[in-house]
Amino acid sequence: METIATRSTSSTQGIGVRYGILSAVVMIIYFFVINAIGLQDSELVRFGSNIFILGAVVLAIASLKKHYDGRNRQTPYLPGLAIGFLVGLIGSALYAAFILLHAIFLDPEYAGVLETQDYYGVQLPLMMVAGSVVILGTAVGAMTGYVLMMAFDKSGGAYK
Repeated sequence: METIATRSTSSTQGIGVRYGILSAVVMIIYFFVINAIGLQDSELVRFGSNIFILGAVVLAIASLKKHYDGRNRQTPYLPGLAIGFLVGLIGSALYAAFILLHAIFLDPEYAGVLETQDYYGVQLPLMMVAGSVVILGTAVGAMTGYVLMMAFDKSGGAYK
């Protein structure tokens, strides 16, 4: 027999995975767009892909909220945090894997561009660039989830 906690976990994971994949797809489309218009060498423009993780977390938490509001229950805090983390992790990991595969197999010159750019004051190997994309995307997703769940908290907390 399935318990409420099991259903909650599966819906949290399902929502996180679905919106994580969605954010990765949109970031890959963004990658092709910035390459088509010649802005792929700009770190600032490439950094802009993180806005899609933020948007996906907003949509995912809205989906979670709708799921619980339909049952006349308050949206639980921890599943909201988990969704933000999952969306960021899955979206950025898939996007980093795509960039890595693209740079290694389809456009080796782009791999050279990524390796010779100055990240955080040093030049990084391609695998570390991919790792930094995953870490940054996960942090964006987790922090967005945290802020949104604070906004949805109706318990009163310190601001009662």
